[in-house]
Amino acid sequence: MVRFALFLLCAAPLFAQDRYERLMKDILIFDAHIDTPRYFLDEGYKLADEHGYYELDIPRMRKGRMGAVMFGIYAQPQDYPPHLWLPRSLEVLDALHREVKDNAAQMEFAYNAADVERIHKSGKLAAMASLEGGHLIGDSLGILRLFHTLGVRYLTLAHFATNNYADSMTGTDVHNGLSKAGRELVREMNRIGMIVDVSHISDKAVLDAVDASRSPVIASHSSVKAIAPIVRNMPDDVIQAVAKKGGVICLNFHAGYLDKAAYEVYIKNRPARDAEIKDVLALRGNDPSRWEIIRGIQRKYYREMPKVDYKVLLKHIDHIAKIAGPDHVGLGSDFDGISGMAPVGMQDVSQYPNLVKGLMEMGYSDQDIRKIMGLNLLRVLRANEEGAGK
Repeated sequence: MVRFALFLLCAAPLFAQDRYERLMKDILIFDAHIDTPRYFLDEGYKLADEHGYYELDIPRMRKGRMGAVMFGIYAQPQDYPPHLWLPRSLEVLDALHREVKDNAAQMEFAYNAADVERIHKSGKLAAMASLEGGHLIGDSLGILRLFHTLGVRYLTLAHFATNNYADSMTGTDVHNGLSKAGRELVREMNRIGMIVDVSHISDKAVLDAVDASRSPVIASHSSVKAIAPIVRNMPDDVIQAVAKKGGVICLNFHAGYLDKAAYEVYIKNRPARDAEIKDVLALRGNDPSRWEIIRGIQRKYYREMPKVDYKVLLKHIDHIAKIAGPDHVGLGSDFDGISGMAPVGMQDVSQYPNLVKGLMEMGYSDQDIRKIMGLNLLRVLRANEEGAGK
């Protein structure tokens, strides 16, 4: 009996490694929100090259066994005047399409769930597009439909500021949730099969969007308020409302959104950090080294934050799985949109396997791990396609 117990003790790591290898052979790792495309346009950033900065490129996607990504297209309302919101977003979307085409041997643009599955099975990487902020469509449902034609598959109803559709959780409450126009926007998104994204909007606006939508919604990059009680995170009742409608909450990896102590340092330092970056852009507008200087500023302020381990991210995932079910949690890292402020052990896309191993150690089944790492998001994408035209 003692010998058998010792055998089991010694064999357990081998069984776990075998299970891990079987999982990673064909798992679909699908991230709902990564902001790399602006770098294609502004810095000539190339996906084919492995970089020592930012968080996504093709070599690191391969190391992380990544299968698909929803790239974020945006022009922050506080950074650009209104007349540039639409041109900027179209230019960034064009840059994404061109970069994917330039890497056609390894990556393909996906327009639906079937495309994602086909591209993944072929061994290529699937790229999709999303639009972050209703302000980008210029209050025009016609422009919304044109973005859909160009491959945009979800729209975040508001970004950092309240717009004509929805109150932002970091903006002024104007509509007490969604406006009448916001409800009309949700209905049109349902009709054309575009996913409604409720990250960034107020809790009341989320509940309104869930109520107005026939199809499941997502929170593309939000974390858990019960663990890190900050303004950008979602409370349990809102998480459960999204889940009840079949939706998915995709976890943001920003260290400050995962841990309140880190957030307090981040938010205290953000004005000084942003002022330094603004000065660099103003004084070195034509200097090719300006982007490296800006990255240095970001790293400086990151070092001032308390270190947050990726296991805190696993706690956020586990919390949603416990209160809403494992069918309603996914990944929405916000990589390349979080200024390098990622948790230790999850600094870029090469480290997704750490989450798979962590979920295994926490007792999650293979089926639930597959759902969390990508299949839940794929399900919502398909459900919105199937609900189109109704």
